[in-house]
Amino acid sequence: MKPLLAGTGDNLAPIFEVHVKRHRWSVTEGDATVEVALNLGKVVAADRQAPLCEIELESKNGSPTALFVLAQKVNLITPAHIGVLSKAERGYRLLGPAPGAIKASAIPLTADMNAATAFAHLAAACLKQFRLNEMALSWSRNADALHQARVSLRRLRSLFSICKSLFADSRFDHMRDELRWLASELGDARNIDVIIKRASDEGFSSRLQAARNDPYGAVDAAFSSVRARSLMIDLAKWISIKNWRSNEMGEALLVEPARNFASNVLDRLWKKVAKGGNNLIDLDDESRHELRISAKKLRYAAEFFGSLYHSKAETQRHKKFITAMEGLQDQLGSLNDLATAPDLLSKLDLTNMTGAEDLFSAADKEKLLDDAAEAHDIFVDTRRFLALRRATIGRSLFE
Repeated sequence: MKPLLAGTGDNLAPIFEVHVKRHRWSVTEGDATVEVALNLGKVVAADRQAPLCEIELESKNGSPTALFVLAQKVNLITPAHIGVLSKAERGYRLLGPAPGAIKASAIPLTADMNAATAFAHLAAACLKQFRLNEMALSWSRNADALHQARVSLRRLRSLFSICKSLFADSRFDHMRDELRWLASELGDARNIDVIIKRASDEGFSSRLQAARNDPYGAVDAAFSSVRARSLMIDLAKWISIKNWRSNEMGEALLVEPARNFASNVLDRLWKKVAKGGNNLIDLDDESRHELRISAKKLRYAAEFFGSLYHSKAETQRHKKFITAMEGLQDQLGSLNDLATAPDLLSKLDLTNMTGAEDLFSAADKEKLLDDAAEAHDIFVDTRRFLALRRATIGRSLFE
């Protein structure tokens, strides 16, 4: 360290400081021993600071499951949330603008990973994205943060669906159902935010702004509930303990290479979206909604596994594919917004208010249908572009 600091003199100064008072206990949980550390203090950067109140649990001996059993016990006594930021990360966040919405970022996977290891990395990243946006919503009713919180839950649910064939674990279905519940609690707030962006009448927009209060209150209540907090702890436990990687005899399961697994998933989902979009203009709203769900899964799968395809040619083709998927997903999303707007406005008793009729005109739907059909054609053409260049051996969408 000293050689690195040589010559810095007075030019070296802290950019933030962490002030912590730590209390430690040793706790026995079943046949395991867990060290519990309570950290109380603050992180300070210039004139900004953030309070610090966290419990660190460290397994000293015995099963690491004891960590999560203890965490759930704490959660029943006082609200406990999974921590996803180190003390240093908290300090760096104080140096810039107040953190807002956090989008999903690329998740590095390696060619030597098996499917189970890839799943664990991807699931942990989705969980972190959710928690960061949940934190942002705790101090601001930010529409983008709510959207990204919902996206993170959708991505996690899609990951569960994509990887369902990997698991024969009863907890899998339970957690997927709980994720569906939590995502549904954000639905009304998100739908109102979407309509607000499209509203052109000032009076109508004001009524919509006022209508946000109750749905956002429901989001706050859901996030602060024991049920939601327990779900996050259960997810962290399931991802971390990884006992679904072996059977009752301790034999390793799920050893299929991640790239092989990804190739099969991507091909299967591509075929479903390509076939489901045939005659898109003539589909009913429900069928288009199903196509939209399939398109989301395909896009998320392409994003999840993109780092497994890292040659220059694969990277370029992957980028083109994601662009095509974004275009299709955007158009299908706009059609879904158009289809759901009447029911939402009726629920809010705003159907007959001036400006409401501008949200779902027949002309808008006709144009959106044409645009969606064109986006689907581009998507299919992009597939042919990839297929012409893929290797003689291999089934991957990006090979």
